[in-house]
Amino acid sequence: MTVTDEKIIEQLKEIKKSGAKAQERVRAHAILLSNDGKKSHEIAEFFGVSQRSVFQWFKDFKTNGITSLKCSDGRGRKRLLNPDKHLELIKINIKKYPHQPKKAYAQTLKDIKMTVCYETFKRFLKRHSI
Repeated sequence: MTVTDEKIIEQLKEIKKSGAKAQERVRAHAILLSNDGKKSHEIAEFFGVSQRSVFQWFKDFKTNGITSLKCSDGRGRKRLLNPDKHLELIKINIKKYPHQPKKAYAQTLKDIKMTVCYETFKRFLKRHSI
């Protein structure tokens, strides 16, 4: 695969260096390697994927350009604690028990009627600066 547009090459280099997700960085790197003359089987071996995957990355890039590097919505495991549903409730419970996070956790579990581990609860608090 050959990319001749310098602007696109610079975008690929930027994504390779500081893309939001590993998948984006890997795919950008693969396209840059191909552009530098590496064969698809070498790229597949380098990244530990099948040659078919590499061909699919190239095909997607030719069809959709830079946007094909991004993960599509709906992929991966869904979060148990959804900020839209649970953020206000958790804030209320934290205010009710400011120095007792395990009590706030227990009350939240009762309120939402689901089970999440305490570590997940703590990550949610940290992610949302609570």
